[in-house]
Amino acid sequence: MKTTLYLLLISYASTIISCTKSDDPYDFVWPVSTPSAEGLNEQMLDSAFWKADELGFVDALLVIKNGNLVAEEYYNGFNENMAHQIYSDTKSFMSVLIGIAFDNGLIKNLDKKIMEFFPEYAYPGMDSRFYDITIRHLLTMRMGIDNKEKNLLTVVKTNDWIRETFKLPLLFDPGQKFSYNSLETHLLSAILTKVTGVTALQYAVENLTGPMGIEIIQWNHDPLGNNTGGYDIYMKPRDMAVLGYMYLNEGKINNNQIVSKEWVDASLTRTWMNNGKEWGPLTDYNYGYLWWLGKINGYNLFMAMGMGGQFIINFPDLDLTVVTTTNKDISWDNDQEIPTLKIISDYILKAL
Repeated sequence: MKTTLYLLLISYASTIISCTKSDDPYDFVWPVSTPSAEGLNEQMLDSAFWKADELGFVDALLVIKNGNLVAEEYYNGFNENMAHQIYSDTKSFMSVLIGIAFDNGLIKNLDKKIMEFFPEYAYPGMDSRFYDITIRHLLTMRMGIDNKEKNLLTVVKTNDWIRETFKLPLLFDPGQKFSYNSLETHLLSAILTKVTGVTALQYAVENLTGPMGIEIIQWNHDPLGNNTGGYDIYMKPRDMAVLGYMYLNEGKINNNQIVSKEWVDASLTRTWMNNGKEWGPLTDYNYGYLWWLGKINGYNLFMAMGMGGQFIINFPDLDLTVVTTTNKDISWDNDQEIPTLKIISDYILKAL
């Protein structure tokens, strides 16, 4: 299979910046076990990795059970020491960063109006409803702008993404309707920088990834220096899994309380009134604070999800975390997410 590192190389991409780990005296190391020792059928689990290889677009598949790494495989030239570009899984990292800022008193009220952070962007004739948008609306994708991809692509070709976001039409009253758009989480990144005085990347190193013993290798930013709030971090899959494991443990890892249990609970609370939605094997899906919620094979889950089948899927009742990374050529129009989820429904969960 040809070794290929698929990167989302779009003409508007800003300069990539790197960071180093904090001076924390340890790095997170996954304890290793075997599938059978953790109650998993090895033959069925092997079938999951065979299927991932057959799909061709899966770059990594990791299975963590009872806090132990029981199986992992890398494809298309990747290995455990290589970082992968991560798309909208980044939003769940942003959720945690906002939670830490909230815990630290830097954000005192999720119902604070976001225009209080951006008075410089007010302009004559501005839709007055922009003044009703709150931090909570951004966390739940209810700002009111359209979810069309062309909005994102238009905005990120400019030299001021915040300014252009506030020029988009509001199709719904703030809070009225879920409408998924990465520009909403980019506003959260800018708000985080305003309240902390540092970039989201710097705040993460000091308060999230550093204390967890993991690393964001790179994180894109806009022309003004705000890290992209909705996509484009680069991480090793093992480090991605630590975020899920920390949330499975109510915000704690290695005896460090990274984010409060109260925030974890709030961010995993459903924000839609209607249930029963289905998407492939994912059923009863819903949304919290930048985390997807639902069920597969009847098991409750919460997950970070990125374009093309990138997942950090956590099953609290099973103490199980599954991580996938995938490549995604943006010219493709086929659906990679559902086949990736079916690896979990048809093999991994049945291996229990």
